[in-house]
Amino acid sequence: MPRTPIALMFTLVLASRAQAAEQAEAPDAPDAQLVPDGAVPEGGAEPAPGLTQSPNTVAAPTPADVSAASPATPDRWRAELPRWLGLNAEYRARTVYINPLELNDTGVRSIDWTEHRLRVGLDLSPGPWLTLHTRMDLLDGVVWGDNGSFTGEPATNSGVAIAARRPNATSLDVGLVPGQDPLDPDSYRPVLQSADALQVDHAYADAVLPFGILRVGRQPAAYGASLGGHDGTRTNRWGASSYGDIADRFLFGTKLDEAVRMIRGIPGDVDPSLDNGVLLVTWLDLYNSGAIYRAGDSLRQNGLMLSFARRQAQLRDVAIRGFSATAAAVHLGNDSFATDVWAIPLMLRGSFGDVDVDLNASFLRGQTRELSEGLAVLSPNPPATQDIRAKGARAVVDWNRGPATLTFEVDYAQGDADPRQDTPITSFSYPRDLNVGLLLFERILAYESAKLAGVGIENLRSLDAPSFPLAEASTEGRFTNAVALFPQVLVRWMDTPVHRFHTRFGVLMAWPAAGGAVDPVMTALGEDGLRIDDDAVNYHGGDPGSYYGTEYDLQLQWTYQGAFCWTVEAAALDPGSSLEDENGDAVPSFLLENRFEFLF
Repeated sequence: MPRTPIALMFTLVLASRAQAAEQAEAPDAPDAQLVPDGAVPEGGAEPAPGLTQSPNTVAAPTPADVSAASPATPDRWRAELPRWLGLNAEYRARTVYINPLELNDTGVRSIDWTEHRLRVGLDLSPGPWLTLHTRMDLLDGVVWGDNGSFTGEPATNSGVAIAARRPNATSLDVGLVPGQDPLDPDSYRPVLQSADALQVDHAYADAVLPFGILRVGRQPAAYGASLGGHDGTRTNRWGASSYGDIADRFLFGTKLDEAVRMIRGIPGDVDPSLDNGVLLVTWLDLYNSGAIYRAGDSLRQNGLMLSFARRQAQLRDVAIRGFSATAAAVHLGNDSFATDVWAIPLMLRGSFGDVDVDLNASFLRGQTRELSEGLAVLSPNPPATQDIRAKGARAVVDWNRGPATLTFEVDYAQGDADPRQDTPITSFSYPRDLNVGLLLFERILAYESAKLAGVGIENLRSLDAPSFPLAEASTEGRFTNAVALFPQVLVRWMDTPVHRFHTRFGVLMAWPAAGGAVDPVMTALGEDGLRIDDDAVNYHGGDPGSYYGTEYDLQLQWTYQGAFCWTVEAAALDPGSSLEDENGDAVPSFLLENRFEFLF
């Protein structure tokens, strides 16, 4: 009998060690794998199940990382560190040029800036069963140079630009131009704001107990990239990861099949792997404490996830490699706004022959008064409890043919063409860092929606609203209210231990998913109380339209000795009717990005 608790205690720890070799080529492991953005192995982009971010981020952990893992990067110098210390770091500098940022106005034509980030991960393991994990970002998104004004905010370190010798800490945002009308969308432009020089993203501890692993603290809300969460690591095929979803969480996980086998006394060696067996994970998140002195107003989330995986599986006559099927049930709720939301994420993945398949879907059902309470101050209608019915899906199929990989990607995020507070909420959003293309969703719609969100916030602020749902109108680059087809081709021109060079090309075609591209702020403010469809406008003031446009994306990437990566990306957007203003005008836009990454 003593073998049973001992074996259970080390099951997940041994699993993390056994995965180290295979994870060295996959950027799915958070805080461990130093892989450049865009360098994702085909078929390995999304290991995690997830849920929608509307109205709140609801995310499930991936089965691939419920472990007390230490950094597993293959660098030789890392092997010389003491066993109780894990250390990794990444420095990134990126320059972005967009022309124009506004498709229908001359207020902001071309824009360019350079920003950087230093990310440091530190793990301490005083024993094989206990690990402390931390991750910190320094100068994250801070624009190069001494920017701002000498007497303003952000303040420069020098009153004369030519005398500047010390850069300050500023970042780029969309805000109100001083002296302009706060209720006019054209009054909002790219502005500088003070930035935090240091951000602590993660601080949590793992304890491997006789019955499983307990993880407690501020930790990734999801691992890798899924429909409901992104850990901010280098898992994107396009663009860079900049924003990780985080949760203050209690999490417990165990490998069910090994536990049952050992309890029943079935002989055989312990299988510590997480890619072969049944994994059970449960967790509790505290998203908002509300009033500390009042019970029932805390926003809490709890969930249960079950994952079944097989290294080799057989479906009739078809052999499947790396098969996994994952399902979770997640509940989010509090009493203050009668929030009661259930989400069901599903994931299926595997490889057969030369084909890799990755399927994700997420369904959201429930109710809340929080959005209605905030919008009611702008409408003659009283607040009401709104039903929530939203869904999203993503399918990525890779066909590997020698040095080339052909990819067919389909993305779907349900939209909401009726922003009134007495109608169901049907909007679904991908996480901020799950990039779909480089320009349309990541830059153009992010900018236009941020301008309109500023108008909404000013309206609600002046009316002392109990909540600010219009702040969520800013997409921040998320893929939402859209159906997209995204065929791509990647060619590996050089693939050696010293040099890797590839090119990737894709054509993104996107349509609104519901009633056109509806701007919820100006549509809600323009409601005449009769019908909403005749009041609906897009982010540019025009008709909601039926087509976002066609985007052409190109990526060139060279990696040297696995520790230095140079990436150049370009995009061209041919706008459709959903990006046209009230005069039917919209001009093409172009993006160019240069990115250097140094991995330690």
